[in-house]
Order: sequence, then structure tokens, then C-alpha cells
Amino acid sequence: MVQPKRKLSWLPRGPRLWALVLVSVFVLFLIIYEGTVEDDERAANYEALPNSRIVLTPITTQIANVPPPPSLDSLAPPEIGVREGEEVSLVDQVAQSVPKPRQVEHLIKSGDTLEGIFQSYGFPIATLYNILEADQEYLVLEPLQVGDSLRFETNEKDELVRISRKIDPSKTIAYVQHDNGGFVYKEELKPISWSQFTKHGSVEGSFYLSAKRAGLSDANVMTISDLLKGRLDFRRDIRAGDAFDVVLKQGDVDGETVGSEQVEAVRIKVRGQFYQAFLNSSDGRFYDENGNSLTPALRRWPTAANYRVSSGFNPNRLHPVTGRPAPHNGTDLATPNGTQVLATGDGVVTRTANHRYAGKYIDIDNIGKYSTRFLHLSKILVKKGQRVKRGQVIALSGSTGRVTGPHLHYELHIGGRPVNPMTAKIPTMSSIPKAERGEFDRSIAAWTEMMNAKELL
Repeated sequence: MVQPKRKLSWLPRGPRLWALVLVSVFVLFLIIYEGTVEDDERAANYEALPNSRIVLTPITTQIANVPPPPSLDSLAPPEIGVREGEEVSLVDQVAQSVPKPRQVEHLIKSGDTLEGIFQSYGFPIATLYNILEADQEYLVLEPLQVGDSLRFETNEKDELVRISRKIDPSKTIAYVQHDNGGFVYKEELKPISWSQFTKHGSVEGSFYLSAKRAGLSDANVMTISDLLKGRLDFRRDIRAGDAFDVVLKQGDVDGETVGSEQVEAVRIKVRGQFYQAFLNSSDGRFYDENGNSLTPALRRWPTAANYRVSSGFNPNRLHPVTGRPAPHNGTDLATPNGTQVLATGDGVVTRTANHRYAGKYIDIDNIGKYSTRFLHLSKILVKKGQRVKRGQVIALSGSTGRVTGPHLHYELHIGGRPVNPMTAKIPTMSSIPKAERGEFDRSIAAWTEMMNAKELL
């Protein structure tokens, strides 16, 4: 059975179909008309311009003045120390970034401390403590003196490997880094040229004022007084009209004065009688014209009792743990806290200070080439510049600084070098050795000739 065809009910039929057709034709007409009008207006505008024509400007002329884009190299940040237009190779750039060894000299100013100086140059405080540990046997870095200078040297890693301090024109001390990280003491010496001269005077008023007028220093006057006080009373015996002559020597390094003037010979004429003292250069002690010692004797022990030696003098000692050189430049006595410490000879206190490792300590300059040092004190009883006598109580022992227990560290120096105080030859009230008498007599003759060639002031 054939199925009848289904009609599409959604298509417009009849009047609606014709209305749709008419609307579509009208819209198409409007579109075509508007496009034709725009083309006619455009053509009319071109015809209104006489001899007009379209000129196409090449793109290249429009961008001819625009600078080319920058290269990638020019966008890199400039290198320090490289001028514009220069090229820096990669090797040069790496070399510039690697720290270079440097040398820095720091002039010490008021208020400076070692800690502050190290921090200002970027050196670790731990490095300072390593240096101070080595310095406790020499005590040359502290206290700081205004006007002195410290010199620092670093390696290619900018690590401090050397610090030095100029003591005087003839002597520079340094602490140099050891292979295993510690620091060792080094001494750099320059030869000294010595010149001799005499100073003469006559007494008018006190001997002290007369000597000062003649050009002698306070230290010279005190030396003369110490040498002859056992034979001459400077207040009662010396009178106006008495005369004195002094032979001095002065050191020089490359035209720069070293230290102060040193007495070599002295002669005082008191109402026709001579009182004389002469230096024996071999031992640094003074004798009269007959070779009898004038240098006050030194005590062997810095205490009233002979305490047990807990650690002896050993300049070649190595640290038991680190293996680094750690010399022991003195003798340790097992003294209880508060034990009286005695000056071992007449002299002048040159330093009282407190050190991180050495603790409270005293330096004394004794007669001639001798000096003494006392460490780890609990209390200091003297002041810098004070004169002390042999056997005078100058301090109380203790345990200040870095110690394992209370004790007294005592040092004896001869000519600026530490010696064993328990075995070294020390001044006694004796005569000059016979083996040295010939040279001593020749020196006396030369000095006497210098003192005779004078005009009294």
C-alpha cells in the first residue's frame, strides 16, 4: 500500500510566501545601491584633484632614520674598570672577579682596638685570637700606641697571612701564618750604626738641674744616679763648681734615630776626686776604673720562697695538640693566689697592662741590658714610670689570662731576648772577668780621651 507524501508544515504558503520574497529582494537592492554610491564618490574625489596621482612611498625611506636594534653584547652590564668600546674576554672577567693579595697599612688612632681594626678590614675575630695566642709569649701587639702602624698582608683568598708592627727603625716584628693555620713570631732586624759623643757640665744648684742644662735626659740622669749612689751622695756631696763628663752613644738606621741616647761612661769630679763608671759591652754591666761591678745584683727568684717550677723555659716548645711552634719564654712557678711578687732588680716600670692570654702583667727595665716581666697577676701594685728597688713587692700572683691554675710566669730578658732566668748569668757584686779585662781597659782609655777633650759649659 503506497503511503501518501507528508507536507512540510514549516514552509510559508500562500500570501506569507510572497511577502517573504518581496522583503528579500528589497534588502538585496539596498546593499547593491550603497556600494555603487561609495564607488562613485571615491571616483569623483580623485577627479577633483588636478593632475593628481597616487604615489607609493617605499617603506625603506620611512624607516631610514631609525637606529638598528642593540646587539646582545651591548645589553650586558658594564664591567668595572672597562671603558666604553673596549671588549673584555671571559678570562679577563674571571680574573677581575678573583680576590687579589693585598697589603694594608693602618695608622693607629686614639680609641683604636685590635678587635675594631680587624672588623674594619673584614678579618675574622678568630684569626685575631690565633695571633694573640702566639703573642702571649712576646706581648708586642698590645697595648696599641697612637701614631704607630700595623701592616696587614693577605693571600689570593683574601685571608690574613701576615701582620707586622714596626717597633723602631731597626726592628720590625711580624706574625706569619703557619702551614697548619696558626701564627708564628718573626723578627726582622736592620743593622744599627752607632755614633759616640760627649756632654760636659759644671754643677750649679742640684746635680739634676745641672745635668739637664748640659743636655742629658731624665733617663740618663737616673742611670748615673743608680750607678754611683753607693759611692756618692748626690744631695750632700756634690757642690757648685764640681764637674761631670758623660760619654753617650746613639743608634741610627738609614738616617733615622733608633731609641734614646745610652750612657757608656761617666765621670764626676767632686772637689778633686773622681767617681767613674764604665760599660762593659760584653755583658751590659757597669764597672769602676778598677773593674769592680757597679750594677746592682739581680735576684734569681721573684718570690721570697723558692716555689716549685711547674713549667720551665723552652724557646723551642711545640704545642702538644696543634704541633705549632709555641715557645715558653719564661719560667712558671706554682705560687698560690695572692703570693707577693718581688722586683728582681732596681729599675723602672715600663708597662702595666692586661692581655687576653697573658692576663695582668708588668714589664720592668733594669740596669743595662736587663729587663724582667711578670704575668698572670691578680693585682698590680706599681704604675708605669715608677722606680722600683730590688726586693720591692710589685704585685700579687694570680690566675688571670688563659691559665689552667694559679701560678707566676717570670721572664728575664738580656739585650731584648728572653733567657732562662734560673740558669742565666745575672749581675752580682763581683769584678769583671779576667778574660775581658784587656778589652775593657782599652775602652776606658778611649772614653777618657773623649772626656778630656772638652770645654766646660
